Amino acid sequence: MTAVLVSHPHVAAVSAGLAASLAEAGKLAAYFTGVAFTPDSLAGRMAGRLSVRRPVIRNRILDDVPAQLLHSQIAVEVSARLAARTLADVHSRFRLYNALFVTHDAVVARRPWPANTSTIYAYEDGALHTFRRAAREELDRIWDLPLPHYRTIERILREEAQRWPEAPVGPPHREPDWKQRRKDEELALATKVSVASLFTKRSLEGASCAAPIVIGPYGFPVADFAPRAKAPTGKFRVLSVGTHDLRKGTPYLMEAWRRAALPDAELHLVGPLRLAKPFVDRYAGSFEHWPYAPKSDLAARYAAADLLAFPTLGDGFGLVIQEAMCSGTPVVTTPCGGGPECITDGVDGWIVPARDIDALVERLRACAADRDGTARVGLAARARAESWTWRQSVESLVRDLEL
Repeated sequence: MTAVLVSHPHVAAVSAGLAASLAEAGKLAAYFTGVAFTPDSLAGRMAGRLSVRRPVIRNRILDDVPAQLLHSQIAVEVSARLAARTLADVHSRFRLYNALFVTHDAVVARRPWPANTSTIYAYEDGALHTFRRAAREELDRIWDLPLPHYRTIERILREEAQRWPEAPVGPPHREPDWKQRRKDEELALATKVSVASLFTKRSLEGASCAAPIVIGPYGFPVADFAPRAKAPTGKFRVLSVGTHDLRKGTPYLMEAWRRAALPDAELHLVGPLRLAKPFVDRYAGSFEHWPYAPKSDLAARYAAADLLAFPTLGDGFGLVIQEAMCSGTPVVTTPCGGGPECITDGVDGWIVPARDIDALVERLRACAADRDGTARVGLAARARAESWTWRQSVESLVRDLEL
């Protein structure tokens, strides 16, 4: 019988949901992660009390993973975070993301594994040593790729830097050689690959991927984002949430908003703005920007917006698409990362071609001209969300991976 060891360094919702679904089916060998607690433990009860003041702590309390199967590597995550904080300026490997994934992988590869383990499920950048050991022990190895393949991302950034020469903050991002080698070997060791979107699957076509690829779209977080009580009034408002940079297609949104020239309308950008100041200054006064908003504030921001714009050029799966749809706010996005998996164009949202400013202008104008119709699409978006929950998505992924 299949018994899966799931490994992820910081209790991502995807890995926790997978572990819980496997546990319910009696197929979880162990869940190795970072700081995590079960609700009935002493630490879990203390975390529960602290979460009243700091809601983010609630994410580390796992209700559906049995205590005997949860292997919380608290010291590993804390040590990695401290190392990243103190040594990040010395070596790129000590940047927070790298430190978390590399350290977690090295430790899990050396921990005792349950004797019944038949399959390892690990994530890009955190699988190398774990997969090497699993290969020696002839265990199946499932590699979860949450973003498009790194070569695809690098190509996108190079191309966009040429299209928008004043926009980059620095030279196009390129993964260091050591990290490229790590990713390549992880992929080569995988016996299956798990991705969340067709776009990510296609990004692997030129990456010498011999393993079968399974697409498992993420479920909607309907419990975290309630549908809004009524459609927004006042000025027509478009919201964009996340990092605003070349890969996310922000220059196309800024230019489309300028050309649309909507009267009595607002564009709100929430999240870091990683574009050069001379470029941003072209659009000064045309949008409002909040560099940061706590997750607890996002529901209200979604509810107050007529439309979420997410013109990404390369995402594994845009979670903000789902969050807005759960709130009853319709989304306009591209085919480049989760949109087609969540939206039927014209029914519960809109898909426009990537980099097509004219199509984006047309959609902005149409939504502003018919706010009632836009709101009805938002109601359909919430109904779509309710039809594909986290539990359903994980159960489907388990079936498709034949676990």
